[in-house]
Amino acid sequence: MIEPIEITTQDVDVKIIYIRFRGSYAAFRKQSRRMFKTLFTFATTNELIVPGVTKVVTMYDDNPFITADNQLRTSVAMIIPDTTNVTETDEICIGRIISKFGVGHFELGAKDYEAAWQYMYQDWLLKNQQRVRDAVPFELYVTDPPKNFKDKGQTDIYIPIN
Repeated sequence: MIEPIEITTQDVDVKIIYIRFRGSYAAFRKQSRRMFKTLFTFATTNELIVPGVTKVVTMYDDNPFITADNQLRTSVAMIIPDTTNVTETDEICIGRIISKFGVGHFELGAKDYEAAWQYMYQDWLLKNQQRVRDAVPFELYVTDPPKNFKDKGQTDIYIPIN
């Protein structure tokens, strides 16, 4: 069983740029590298990357147990400075993440993500009697995600709570 290094709660209010994808998680994984590259190119061109501060996230808008695979909305996003003035494009959108979150701090291999999400929703939420808030959960990549099945990376999983 995958367990977090620790779980904390955090109030989040950050500005983001993002690219949304609609389709199955398998189809998203095939497109995610291209999407992140587009996001980083836009951020670099617009001088939005702040070393040591800028973080990237994957947001999951829909519940895969009740939404048809071809209708799942998933976004790649980057936290940017609040003071930045950015203009949306056909592909790059601007938004905010604002909520209170339960945050599971994990060290994960490529095959561990599903088990980590299950832990946060099935074990932590139920045992701690937390109530889920109607907001978007996401993964924040503290380090680069693993590129193969041997490596591990630090990932924080944010579950919106009341």
